[in-house]
Amino acid sequence: MTRPTRRVQQMGVTLLELAIVMTIVGILAVVAVPSIVDRWQRATVILLAEQFASAVSLARATAQYQHVQVHLRPQHGLADWSAGWEVVSSPPADTPDKTSKPTQEILWSTSPAIPPTVHITSNFPDDTFSFAPVGYSRTSNGAFLSGTLTITSGRHTRSVTINDVGRARICDPSTNTNCTATGDTL
Repeated sequence: MTRPTRRVQQMGVTLLELAIVMTIVGILAVVAVPSIVDRWQRATVILLAEQFASAVSLARATAQYQHVQVHLRPQHGLADWSAGWEVVSSPPADTPDKTSKPTQEILWSTSPAIPPTVHITSNFPDDTFSFAPVGYSRTSNGAFLSGTLTITSGRHTRSVTINDVGRARICDPSTNTNCTATGDTL
């Protein structure tokens, strides 16, 4: 009896099949990367704005409930908010509506991982935002204090506005034309 011959099956892929699959994966990656970067920039801006607004609320509540002066400033007394921020207390001024210079008693500090593509600017005087013991934001001479911290990355921007009574609000300047602290009341 004769034996039937078996045909050997090819187990694997050819170089042409591999090249086609790699080309398709490359095209999908090129299409997806800008979307992923855009989502990352948006999430980073939103997260940093929420962290800063939380720090403002903490500083205001600490001043109000402990009856001390509290200052929100860039970390380590630097002029750049990109290094992080800290909540610092100081001894009381002459009157409860005024504030004095911050001391080194740090109540809370954060150093968020801020990539170089994120830009943070503020219009705060002396890069410090102060709260009087009554909980309102005040300057050293007792005048009302308001301001805006703006966080930008790519095409995404968020502003944290702090009104005259020290309340923070997060807004998107591209959708809200009233993203400034001037005349802002909550």
